[in-house]
Amino acid sequence: MSPQRHRDASGIEHEWDGEHSGEAWQQGPVILAWPGVLASGGWEGYNLVIHELAHKLDMLNGDANGLPPLHNDLRVSDWAQVMQAAFDDLNAQLDRTPDAETAIDPYAAENPAEFFAVTSEYFFSAPDLLNDAYPAVYQQLRGFYRQDPLARLQQLQRHHPHYQDAQD
Repeated sequence: MSPQRHRDASGIEHEWDGEHSGEAWQQGPVILAWPGVLASGGWEGYNLVIHELAHKLDMLNGDANGLPPLHNDLRVSDWAQVMQAAFDDLNAQLDRTPDAETAIDPYAAENPAEFFAVTSEYFFSAPDLLNDAYPAVYQQLRGFYRQDPLARLQQLQRHHPHYQDAQD
């Protein structure tokens, strides 16, 4: 539980205790609930630590908005087009069928900041699932993070055939 505050449009400040697995505060700490950390680290796409640190990266150029500071060889227009198209696709799936089994966690549909954080989780902990669902997003994140976890996973699976069975 952590104290939450929100000032609405009329200026009234609302306070409540909220339960979160983690939080990344603007110009502040990253807070992680230990059960969420312990549940992280598998190959299914959930990783609380990566999620919250992605928010911190996103905040480096101001508010968390799904557009972190990009390397010079990445174009903002390409990033925005790719991420928005995938975000819109996920939301369209959920609009059609609210309880749909989506390729990535439906929490990514909350807003662009959550989409970036959730796809960052998948990039590192389920790169095959992200690449299958949204290959252009995978490529943008590959350029942003300067690594290719899918290639590492595929190499691991080639050199250790039993590894694939352990994932299922």
